[in-house]
Amino acid sequence: MIACVISIISTAAFIVLWFWVVHRELRARTDTVNSARSQLDACRKQHLQARDGPEEQDAKSILSRSLDIYRQSVMLYNQTLLKPWNRIPGFLMGFRQIKEGENI
Repeated sequence: MIACVISIISTAAFIVLWFWVVHRELRARTDTVNSARSQLDACRKQHLQARDGPEEQDAKSILSRSLDIYRQSVMLYNQTLLKPWNRIPGFLMGFRQIKEGENI
């Protein structure tokens, strides 16, 4: 009887710890994607303001780099989500894949 209780408690603790670690990792990736998205929005505004001006080339190159950073952060988030040990807890906690070009 005591062995059964100990095994139930240790299994429950393992599952809670597993979900906590996955949530922390996916939350960090989500924050990175959101930060890259806000940086991309700011660069777009700057590019629109610099259009047909002397700083247009600089703004365009900054926008291009910002878009690359956003795409990389989305790719890393999706890779993290699709790892076998992250997939089930991530799905149950509401994390979903970000499609290419979604919310760009």
